[in-house]
Amino acid sequence: MKLRRVDWLVIAAAALLILFVALLPSPRENNPPVPDTPEHRAVRSDRDCVQCHAAGQSRPLPARHPKRQDCFRCHRELPAPGTRVETH
Repeated sequence: MKLRRVDWLVIAAAALLILFVALLPSPRENNPPVPDTPEHRAVRSDRDCVQCHAAGQSRPLPARHPKRQDCFRCHRELPAPGTRVETH
C-alpha cells in the first residue's frame, strides 16, 4: 500500500497535535500548592482534604472547582520539613 500526499498530511497533523498536547503545562504546575498552614501540614491523603472542603464543612470548595476527589493530582503537596524549595 502506497501512502498518498493527503495521508502524509494527516499523519503530520496528528503528530503535531500530539506534540502540542504533550507540551501543554500540567494542571499541577498552574494550580496553587497546598497552603502552608498547621491544618494543611497534617494532610496526608485526599480524605483529609474533604474533612474541611466538602459541601457543608468549614471551607467548602467553590462551585467552579472540579468535582473530583484526587486533590494531589492537581495541587502540589507541601515539601517535607527542612526541605529547600526552589522558586522560579
